[in-house]
Amino acid sequence: MKTDSTLDIFRSAKRFFSGTMLSRITGMLRDIAMASAFGIDASIAALMVAFRFAHLLRRLFGEGALQSAFIPQFEALRHDSPGRASKFYRDLTGTLSLGLFLIVIASMIVLGSLLKFGHFSPDNSEILLLTLIMMPSLLFICLFGLNAALLQCEKSYFMPSVAPVAFNLIWIGGVAYLWHSPPSSAMPYLAGFIALGCMFQWLLTVPQTWQHLSTKGFRIISSDVRRLSKPLFLGIIGVAASQINNALDVVFARYASEEGPAMLWYAIRIQQLPLALFGIALSGALLPPLSRAIKARNFEKSREFLQFAVKRGLAVMIPITLFLWVMGKPCISLIYGHGSFTSIASEKTTDCLMGYTFGLVPMTLVLILAPAFFVQGNYRTPTIATTLSMGCNIILNTIFIMGLGWGAASVAYATSISAWLQLGFLSYHLRSYEFVPV
Repeated sequence: MKTDSTLDIFRSAKRFFSGTMLSRITGMLRDIAMASAFGIDASIAALMVAFRFAHLLRRLFGEGALQSAFIPQFEALRHDSPGRASKFYRDLTGTLSLGLFLIVIASMIVLGSLLKFGHFSPDNSEILLLTLIMMPSLLFICLFGLNAALLQCEKSYFMPSVAPVAFNLIWIGGVAYLWHSPPSSAMPYLAGFIALGCMFQWLLTVPQTWQHLSTKGFRIISSDVRRLSKPLFLGIIGVAASQINNALDVVFARYASEEGPAMLWYAIRIQQLPLALFGIALSGALLPPLSRAIKARNFEKSREFLQFAVKRGLAVMIPITLFLWVMGKPCISLIYGHGSFTSIASEKTTDCLMGYTFGLVPMTLVLILAPAFFVQGNYRTPTIATTLSMGCNIILNTIFIMGLGWGAASVAYATSISAWLQLGFLSYHLRSYEFVPV
């Protein structure tokens, strides 16, 4: 196998960047269409809350924890036996599909029962209904995440990064179809379009992964899948804390104002653009070669990889942070300031963007540094870091929203402050590894 180099990481990140750029452009068009058609109506906020709830397990079983645990183990198995690595992926796909199917069915039964027999306010009933409609999308979005991890191991970064284009285009089609409908009546149909988009996003990755699925001797919960359980469990704890954090952010924002979740959604979409284009691209491109270098005990090469990723991340994110602080308001007005999106909505969304921008650098470095722990089989330290960040975020939100009565923008600042704490914790504990640059 050809030896990895920083040039390979750069090329992989560039391919990831190209595909992600296309998906983010269509994602931005989607958000522009949403803002123009529906503004920050309370029903839009309900959809965004439901979207978070329906995908609460997404980063547990489709991204984050699963990918971080899967890639090192897949690379280790492939180092010894490519055929065994393929069987590991195939068995994991089957186990994951069965587990997610049962979770989706159980969740839909519970949500349906709550709607039929429970007594909720109209706003909360709307959230429950929209969550129910979007629940099947959890299966497809998680299977897509596993396929994306496999393709990264195969050095195929463009397809998993560009596949969300299909998701965004179907969402945009739903907005166009429902453009002149009242938001409250349009949201259930739009939730259906979202679920359909998740399915097509996954389908685009199936042809490239089919050769691994077609191997014989399928087993549910095989020995290699069971070996994944410990790192996955620790990773799940950390990611669960992060997902709970995100869900509570929405709750705090809703408590601050009915439009709060919508303002945070539009703001974080802009903040996540550079984070996805550069931070996630570097992290995704770093993990497979770093895993291979550590497996070969080539610590000099490992140091080179990690140092390269950190320097590139800082070189890009510091100027972008400064740009957003200066040009955030014009960007919000240019992108969203049309149709039903009023000038007041632009101002409030800008405030949220300023809060999220403060955390852009630490969030990027956390994405880059976390793989250094994962390749050593250390999921405990990132889990503790995420849990501490969650605790800090909850405390700050409680003080800012419930204690001081500040607006939804304070939720964004609390998130960013917590990200700096998480970065500090990871940086301190990373020094003990011999492959870390001094």
